[in-house]
Amino acid sequence: MVDAERLRQGDEDAFKEFVGETERLLMSVSYGILLNTEDARDAVQDAYLRFWRSRERLDPNGYIQAYLVQILKNVCLTMLKKRANTVGMDEIPEPGKKETPSSRLDEKEIISRAMTVLKEKERMIVAMIHYENMDSAEVGEILGLSASTVRSHYQSARIRMRNYITRFFPEFVR
Repeated sequence: MVDAERLRQGDEDAFKEFVGETERLLMSVSYGILLNTEDARDAVQDAYLRFWRSRERLDPNGYIQAYLVQILKNVCLTMLKKRANTVGMDEIPEPGKKETPSSRLDEKEIISRAMTVLKEKERMIVAMIHYENMDSAEVGEILGLSASTVRSHYQSARIRMRNYITRFFPEFVR
């Protein structure tokens, strides 16, 4: 992990190292919120830029990764507001209308659609646990939650996603 003091002082090598350490996590979190790869990339870039501009305020004893994720979360929320929260809603089947295997959706697309029914915090938790293989304590530290709260949100999210998939894509339920 990069030394926060080096980042605070504007060490560009430390920043490059920090980006290398955190980029995958940020992509997972931003994709989990935005459900769009291009928007997720834009959000990550904007978050790094904002982080760099505010680096003097870093607490050398604080958890800098959590600070960066908070910046990213704010960027993503701003992007969602600009889109008027219409992320994929036009693609979700209407109640009572089920899609069939002939619609040729792949598993990733179905999971993305299922994630639209989750709350933002749940999407971040699912992204960090499922895509980044983080444990509940790590996720909790980043999001400012207890490990048990993270586990509870994760279980709730999994149930809601499974219910959505079962309802609209029963052929994909194993």
